[in-house]
Amino acid sequence: MADGLAIESYTGAAHAAAEAFGVEVAALDPISISENVVFRLREAGTGQLYALRLHRPGYHALDTLESERSWTSALAAKGMIVPTGRRSASGNWYELVRTPDAAGMRYAGLTVWHEGQVLGSVLGSRRGPECLPWFEKLGSLLGEMHRHTASWAIPAGFARHRLDRDGLVGDTPFWGRFWQAGTLDNDERSLLSEVRKMVRSRLQELERQGAAFGLIHADAHLDNVLISGERLGLIDFDDCAFGWHAFDMAVALQGSSSHPDFAEIRDHFLAVYQLQQDVPPDIIQQIDLFLLIRELQLVGWRDARPENPENLDKAQWMPQLMQKIDRALGSV
Repeated sequence: MADGLAIESYTGAAHAAAEAFGVEVAALDPISISENVVFRLREAGTGQLYALRLHRPGYHALDTLESERSWTSALAAKGMIVPTGRRSASGNWYELVRTPDAAGMRYAGLTVWHEGQVLGSVLGSRRGPECLPWFEKLGSLLGEMHRHTASWAIPAGFARHRLDRDGLVGDTPFWGRFWQAGTLDNDERSLLSEVRKMVRSRLQELERQGAAFGLIHADAHLDNVLISGERLGLIDFDDCAFGWHAFDMAVALQGSSSHPDFAEIRDHFLAVYQLQQDVPPDIIQQIDLFLLIRELQLVGWRDARPENPENLDKAQWMPQLMQKIDRALGSV
């Protein structure tokens, strides 16, 4: 919870945001309070549903939030199912509203609420043959997004962070100094410091090779993949960034990577992805590398959120991290 506050504490801020966007509220339901404070809003008269987000302070500046809107608008214009925003009564994508937390103010934004289920809830822990068509659709979805974006003329003033070598494993990586996490013991810190050096070297080689790099979703895990009828879409572009395409693939596959049938899942995903976008001969090695990097990122992410008991329980995540380290070291 933000500053220990319950989500209901933000109801007044949510109503103020709705007023700024010229929306008369018929219903306002609290959804989640973690990275952002999120309400579901139903507009009186039209019945239109929106996700109303009060964005966490200090994470994104206004220009980066507006850049996210610019990209998702371009993807929506290509027919993709992605978040689409509503402008405020003043014509802005975001408005500052007063909040009860220590920050005092947050940017508020309205996004059209897409009905449907997320893929993670539909699949659960299942990864059998009956699930393979979903991973084919997921491969097609990411390939389509990368293809559209590669031909998109990025507008002047566009600003998003970079998940490049420095952004992932530099001195101040975007998700924190994972090799110094408080949950690690001295031996684990030493190991992760050595792994970090190896990863930096591997990423430098990808830079030299000119591996596919551009705007990516960067958080396309299965709970951010929406099933809408027969199609898939992507939600929650809050972490979108400039990064390697293979990183996007690894995040989408990460939740399946410890399954015995992972190789088959990955191959079905790639077979359809490459109908949209070319893949290099070493794509499997790239995915293994970025699966490891994602696990390292999550060490830093968990360390910054000790209020969640699961983040402090290494038995929940250290075995998977060690598996990725062994796999990546074996492919050097």
